[in-house]
Amino acid sequence: MGLLPKIIKTAGRLITADSVKAASNPIKTEAKALLSFTPNGKEVFKIGDTGVVQYRIKPDITMPIRPETMHMDRPFIPIDGKQLQAKNPVQLGELGNISVRLANRYKAVEESARKELSEVFNGFEVSVRTKGANSVFSKLERMIPKLNKTIKTDEDARQIIQDAIGGRIQLKDLTTKDIIETLNTIKIEGKPLTQSEKTLVQRLFNNEKLTDIELEAAKKLAKPIKIALAEKQSDPVVRKFLLSNMKYALDNNMTTLEKLEKAGIRKDILEELKANPKIKPLRMTEINNYKGKDGVAYFSDRQIREFEKMQLATGQKFDIITCSEDIDFSKYGINELPQTAQDAIKKSGYTTAQINAVLSDGSLAEIQIRGSGQFAEYEHIAYDATLEKNTLGEIFDDFKTAIQKSPKKDMPDYDKYKSDCYDYYRDLELGIKRTKPQLPEKFDKILSEENMKRLHDLNEADQAKKMETFVPHIEYENSSIDYTM
Repeated sequence: MGLLPKIIKTAGRLITADSVKAASNPIKTEAKALLSFTPNGKEVFKIGDTGVVQYRIKPDITMPIRPETMHMDRPFIPIDGKQLQAKNPVQLGELGNISVRLANRYKAVEESARKELSEVFNGFEVSVRTKGANSVFSKLERMIPKLNKTIKTDEDARQIIQDAIGGRIQLKDLTTKDIIETLNTIKIEGKPLTQSEKTLVQRLFNNEKLTDIELEAAKKLAKPIKIALAEKQSDPVVRKFLLSNMKYALDNNMTTLEKLEKAGIRKDILEELKANPKIKPLRMTEINNYKGKDGVAYFSDRQIREFEKMQLATGQKFDIITCSEDIDFSKYGINELPQTAQDAIKKSGYTTAQINAVLSDGSLAEIQIRGSGQFAEYEHIAYDATLEKNTLGEIFDDFKTAIQKSPKKDMPDYDKYKSDCYDYYRDLELGIKRTKPQLPEKFDKILSEENMKRLHDLNEADQAKKMETFVPHIEYENSSIDYTM
């Protein structure tokens, strides 16, 4: 029996005459640009008569695909959330096809995105990468049922993925000099700090031992000072975002300099907008200012107000997800906050500013703003393991097992530990010394921050070594099936 009759036998009534006609031209030259059909590597399986095989997308990660329909720009049959949850192999295979096609589409614009963002954020360390097929597959498999969507075309799936281009801007860490300058200029409730208050805060920030009374007084001063330090750290990149978006609005006749001035945009920023002809335009579409409950966000309330003023002056309407730094969580629970504020507070402590923007070719990019702290680089291991995503290779198996075996009643304490780690590294970025958090004894030591970093580094080295000879390929049980065509 040939491949096409097998597909028809499996799909039954769901297959239309048009889709059969579309699938009657199996993969030839078009598909070879997408996949490497080499029979190398460990043989796994082909699922019955469905045409679904395993595609080894990374050295340790496979995903289902249906090679005979890879040349299409839509699934052979509509992809339904309930069918995905039921692990329907045909639906999973077609979702794999979409994921490979979208990943290749994203990869094709990666270099132009890197060039554009480097021009917009000239002077900053900028990195760019696009979502790979396994990340696309994992997100779609999770979101299609959640959104109750039916996917009829690759474009339907792309609308769910949206921000497939990831940019990152790393901010410079602050120094003791920055702290001293801030202590000398800040006013709290309209009053400058006294010399004794400055000394007390410096002792706190140097992690020196304080009496209980001193510690209580120092902590009251520490929060507004940390916010001022965070604003000092992020202000250069906030300027870039404001300038590039206002330049876009001016170029597209969405506003005028007069409107921007009346909106109360900072005068120093407006002066640069007028005087600097090299500003590159970039259209912002969303701001996410994430932090833990007790953490310090990258964007201050004052900076968020500047973005809001710009929105009013340009007529742009986009979401700003943030939580005011004035919220007293000892009085108000997170569930009592407005939804946007709830969305900004991450129980894991995840701290970053993310701005979505449309690039000149229409691609949507998510641009992350962070300092030097690398915890977010490997904390996602715990996040992915909890969601049982397919993005973690075999090296993380023991970690995933430890997560799954941890009692659910203990997980809030694990979230608190991760949040403390984020706050620890955030303080280091601001020039503040702190004692490193310790994993509570009730958890398996493999779940510690130190071990997450160790596994991350081992995996990076392991994958780099394997990638020297790795070629993506189909793994199948019946070697008599020839997919090279």
